[in-house]
Amino acid sequence: MNFICPTIGEGHEKDFLVTGSLDDFKIIVFSNMEEYKKGFEYLKLADYIPYEVSIELFKKLANNDDEFSGIILDIHSKNKIILKEELLK
Repeated sequence: MNFICPTIGEGHEKDFLVTGSLDDFKIIVFSNMEEYKKGFEYLKLADYIPYEVSIELFKKLANNDDEFSGIILDIHSKNKIILKEELLK
């Protein structure tokens, strides 16, 4: 399963769009490019570019980053939270 993520930066220096705090954050993701475009307008983003990311990256992040608490899918419509614990299953 892949997601589309708003990012800033290039190469290995990409930063994802997150919400929360430094010690408890979730990454905002979209299910496809159509949802990304809707969410981009909803969030009034500027300077972000779409980047396709496999769920495997988030599983690794869930295993290796204590501050990462999950992802938020299609924040503009579904606003579904997938918690870190669910990613580790």
